[in-house]
Amino acid sequence: MLLSRREYAAHRGVAVSAVQKAIETGRITLIDGKIDPEKADKEWAENTNPAYNTPRTNDSSSNSYQRSKAMKSTYDAMLKKLEYEERAGKLIPLAQAQSEAFAAARFSKDQLLMIPRRVAPRLIGQTNISDIEYILTQEITEALRNLCNILQGNKGEQK
Repeated sequence: MLLSRREYAAHRGVAVSAVQKAIETGRITLIDGKIDPEKADKEWAENTNPAYNTPRTNDSSSNSYQRSKAMKSTYDAMLKKLEYEERAGKLIPLAQAQSEAFAAARFSKDQLLMIPRRVAPRLIGQTNISDIEYILTQEITEALRNLCNILQGNKGEQK
């Protein structure tokens, strides 16, 4: 099976430019523009000075160290950003957010469930659908306004 220059470079663990240079200097030969890996490996071994034959590695210890150092730096920066945002009041603890969301949902439920009790006496005897819709819309709007006030921290403005 014949290989392209790029495929042979991956096979050898070297850069494509190293394969190209080996072809140009006659250290390996081509067959119809392709490389026979078995033949080329033998030619490479016979025609290449071992002092210059250093395979390319993707996971050297210095690369690993640099990656580790970059990851630590990124993590530290993200942590400092979170700490800053928490101190600036942009973030709250998850438990607090869950507690406040639960309280808002409970308040909404209570407000909506009180509508029938408040409105029923006013609806007795109403025959005009428009009047009934108006009364219900007013009550629902008031319940939602109270919820918005609670969510914005304006507890004193609810009616």
